[in-house]
Amino acid sequence: MELDKFFEKVEAHASLRGVAIEDCEEGCDGKLAVEHCASKVVTVVPAGAIEKADWDVLEEIFTCKRDPQVLYHMTRVVGYYSRVENWNKSKLGELKDRQKGNYAVA
Repeated sequence: MELDKFFEKVEAHASLRGVAIEDCEEGCDGKLAVEHCASKVVTVVPAGAIEKADWDVLEEIFTCKRDPQVLYHMTRVVGYYSRVENWNKSKLGELKDRQKGNYAVA
């Protein structure tokens, strides 16, 4: 898929938003980060992988409907993004158990 069309698809998608574009030095692919708004999961993908992939596959990965075997998942927990692959079993369990809600102090 061409990168221009990829950006258009992400912008038009109701539950996705692009959060970062990272350029690499010479000989390295740039990376793109896309956030799934409902789960707050950020997936980082090399630009070269996007050019080789089909939108339907990418959408399933970005919306957490498909296992991203070679993609990185990131989440924002305490004010910064971190890769969940680096987390221990307990922290991954906390992420899985986290629920989205409208919390308020009465």
